Amino acid sequence: MRIVHQLLIATILPTILIWLVGIYATSVSETSLRQAIETNSVNRAQEVIDEVDWIIQTRATTWQAYLQTDLVRESLRTSNEEMMEVDDPAGLVQQRDRQWRSTPADEFNPLMQQVMNNDLARDFDIWLRQLEKTAGHAVFGEVFLTNRYGANVAQTNRTSDYRQDDESWWQQAVENGLHLEDVSFDESAGIFSVDICLKAVDEDGEFLGVMKAVLNIQELIEIVDKYKRNSQTDGYLLLFDRERNVIHEAGEHSTGLRDGSAYFRDVEFDQNRNAFVANLTDVRDGEALLGAFAFSRGHGDFAGMGWIVLEARNTSTVFAPIKRLRNQIVLLALAATLLVVLAGWLIARSVTRPIDELLEGAYRIGQGELEIRIPVAGQNEVAKLGAGFNQMAANLQSMVDDLKNKEEKLTEQNERLESQRLTLASQEEMLNAQRERDTLFEAIADAVRRLNSTSDDILSTTSKQARGSHDQAAAVSQAASTMNEISSIAHDTAGRANGMVDEAKHVEATAETGREAMEKSIAALESVRRQVEETATHVISLADRAQAIGEITATVDDIAEQTNVLALNAAVEAARTGEHGKGFVVVAAEIKRLAQQSMQSTRQVRDILSEILDAIRKAVESSEQETEVVAEASQVAQQTGNLVQALLETISASASTAKTIASAATRQATGTVQLDQTMQHMEQMTSDHATALQEIEQSAMNLTKLSTELAELTSESAGGRSSTVGKVWPSPRLGEAAHGR
Repeated sequence: MRIVHQLLIATILPTILIWLVGIYATSVSETSLRQAIETNSVNRAQEVIDEVDWIIQTRATTWQAYLQTDLVRESLRTSNEEMMEVDDPAGLVQQRDRQWRSTPADEFNPLMQQVMNNDLARDFDIWLRQLEKTAGHAVFGEVFLTNRYGANVAQTNRTSDYRQDDESWWQQAVENGLHLEDVSFDESAGIFSVDICLKAVDEDGEFLGVMKAVLNIQELIEIVDKYKRNSQTDGYLLLFDRERNVIHEAGEHSTGLRDGSAYFRDVEFDQNRNAFVANLTDVRDGEALLGAFAFSRGHGDFAGMGWIVLEARNTSTVFAPIKRLRNQIVLLALAATLLVVLAGWLIARSVTRPIDELLEGAYRIGQGELEIRIPVAGQNEVAKLGAGFNQMAANLQSMVDDLKNKEEKLTEQNERLESQRLTLASQEEMLNAQRERDTLFEAIADAVRRLNSTSDDILSTTSKQARGSHDQAAAVSQAASTMNEISSIAHDTAGRANGMVDEAKHVEATAETGREAMEKSIAALESVRRQVEETATHVISLADRAQAIGEITATVDDIAEQTNVLALNAAVEAARTGEHGKGFVVVAAEIKRLAQQSMQSTRQVRDILSEILDAIRKAVESSEQETEVVAEASQVAQQTGNLVQALLETISASASTAKTIASAATRQATGTVQLDQTMQHMEQMTSDHATALQEIEQSAMNLTKLSTELAELTSESAGGRSSTVGKVWPSPRLGEAAHGR
């Protein structure tokens, strides 16, 4: 690393320290401010929910004390005793409830006037007016009291019904002593309210009745608005019920509940804490919020309403002072960094300029420019270092001149020594070459002897292989001819097998058609059997109806006989009356004639019905025989179908076997073709092998001839070892032998 860089780093280190201090201070400030804001938000939210719980608890406690007064207890005892004197108190309450609900809304029946104008109801009004005067608004929308039977005893406003014991709040109050309903709209009072339901008991703890006080939530809304005004901060302050519906948002004048579950999305609740802080997203504009949640925790025996208060503040607004402080620290750090870097660069420049000149001079001296001298100015360490470099350069230049003179003298001596060395080397090389040539000729002679022996062996072996290859070629040719015939037979077999497969497929298709026809026949026989059975059923029904007609006809015949007897009696009585009964005699005669005709008609109908019954009986017997015949035919058809199915399975198995045989025959034909091709290839290879062996035999003969010539040449060369190497190599006869090879 260069010195200038080191100096710059040394000057930048303080700026890094400034940055670290600034970052740490910003982080600590942001953390402290965040903790303070979170603590204040949590405390404020907790104060709001505590005061809401305290107000509701105070109102409930006040009415609990009121229920212990003599007026309330005496009124409830009287009402309960009146109900006990009635045989059916529940029936009486039910009857009054129907009358109550049937009364028009703008009218008051005597029972309503009694309940709303008794001493206890007037005392309720006095209480409510005092509370309204103190608070400046109606604290309770309505108050009413019921006896142990659920009937209204006293009330400030008309309720929707007279009977209350079928309501869940009434039952919860009886069971728990105190029941608080969540916020809802009370139709009787016309306000959003919280219902305070209390159980009334006597001195001995005996159950007397239930009171319901409808608390106006206006007082709770004013508490939320008051804390929002006193906080003087931006953001939201919201009150939620148990179902996370927004009861009220500080500063808003909207009425009614609205869904507030979006504020609780992605918020993890700690059941062991009554208040905590969470990061939220504004459901209106998507801005980041810092939210403080506080849960209802009650006071003493009062468990609380289970409501939630949320104070949410915009994160960008909350941490705006931190951002300003952070920006100021960043600007100061940037300015300090620029100043320190500029000062460090100037200092480094003043230090490194003479060092750069010194380095440049040292580099040129190192490259051989010994006449270079470094300019020296001042008395500091860099100037002394430059003077030392100049002295070193002068000494090096003197030493180089001495070395050049000595180098010239050494060069002359080396040239003389090199000339003498070359002369000695030539003589030694000639002696070494003579020794190497003698060794070479001895090795060649030994190799020629081994070559002669080997060539004879090769010639003998190749001759035997040539004769064997001719025999092998003949055998392979005969095998190839045989494989050709086998291939032809395999092709015929495959063709016949394929024909057998086609026949099997045709037979299988025919059998399948027969099976389908048999199934249709079985289905048709089954349909005929069902129709015959239905026909038999209809015929039997017809016989039953014909039997009924016969019975009716017998009845008509009896009536006709009785009518005939009556007509005869009437004629006798008319004859007794004399002149006055003549007209009646005519009527009686006509009635007798009609009765006889009726008897004759009924006899004819009876005869016809007898014939119909005989025909029906025969039809029933015939249908039974047909049913038996159809059943037997269906059974035979079913057996035939089973036989056809078995035949089809046998044919399918035969077809499958034929396919397997055809596939095997095809593979066999393919294999024989491949084997035939292989045999032909082997025949060709055998022929080529025989030809190659003939060529090898000829090459072996040439090799034997060549080894003989080489032996002669070696003998001649050994006899003339005093000659030069150039007179021995190359030999013309060796070239001819190589060419012949």
